[in-house]
Amino acid sequence: MIESQRRAYLDAMGLDVWSIKPPQPEFDRLIFQPGEGSTLLICDAPETTATRIAGDIARALAGKVVWAWPDPEGSPQSPTLEQAVGQYLFTRVVLFGDGLARQVFRGDAPLVTDSASITVSIGLGDLAVRGNAKQILWKQLFGN
Repeated sequence: MIESQRRAYLDAMGLDVWSIKPPQPEFDRLIFQPGEGSTLLICDAPETTATRIAGDIARALAGKVVWAWPDPEGSPQSPTLEQAVGQYLFTRVVLFGDGLARQVFRGDAPLVTDSASITVSIGLGDLAVRGNAKQILWKQLFGN
């Protein structure tokens, strides 16, 4: 019997048809903006890197940063954070937003991954409008 006929018969009898779904893509994979440096800044989307606050942060870190964001397709060719730290030798990773950190790490963010210290900061949207959020970020980045 052809699969479509079988499904039609089951549907006509009022029986639910279950099928196996392909696995969901893993959204812990990252896309990188070209750049070099030992600091990796991870935001939620590529357009976020063009905001004024993103530019201010990059300048404060002497411009030696690499921006990244989650791969929306979860492509296996895109590296995970752990792979990127090992491959590009990042020593500091800053993630902007708790939700983003949970997504990238599939749970709570560790303090260190391989050779990189991990900092989870307030999201860039909040940093752009809340002065006290900027103070918190500067303390996280520079310890002052």
